[in-house]
Amino acid sequence: MKAKRIDVTIHWSDEFNSMSFYTMYKDEIEEMICNYEVGNQAHLFTHVTERTLKWWMWDIHCREPVAVIVDSIKY
Repeated sequence: MKAKRIDVTIHWSDEFNSMSFYTMYKDEIEEMICNYEVGNQAHLFTHVTERTLKWWMWDIHCREPVAVIVDSIKY
């Protein structure tokens, strides 16, 4: 079963210790898996590490996250 949506909280490494809420949808999830999870196929159930989520958010937002916490996954 594929995830349709992943809701995350991003904690940023800035002077204000700010955080953002972000939703990733199916197409973005598949793109992240294809680009960052070597050897995995996006159309199969796949485990994505926090490191991959942090790397993806850094590349998308051009800011370094301290942590990316998954709040919910909708199937």
